[in-house]
Amino acid sequence: MPEDRSLDDFAGEASEAGETDEAGEESASPSDAPAESTENGSESERTDTDSGGAAADPDPATPTADWTTGGTDCERCGATVERRWLDDGDRVCADCKAW
Repeated sequence: MPEDRSLDDFAGEASEAGETDEAGEESASPSDAPAESTENGSESERTDTDSGGAAADPDPATPTADWTTGGTDCERCGATVERRWLDDGDRVCADCKAW
């Protein structure tokens, strides 16, 4: 029965120059492969997330509506409403919202 071996034992064997695989083709090490480009640019232009680094903080979500128990004033007409929508930076009632 063959002796059990760690995968680390095989790491150096396939990367040696001139070694061939079962089909007789020369095997290439990862450094021999050309750098792949992405839709956003070359490999050197990739973000930290592509290489396993920390991701940049995404932009926070902007709520498009709010609801207040008992109501609050529309910022355009002053009507007291429970539900307001964001319209050009103002919290407005349904009547003032440009749908």
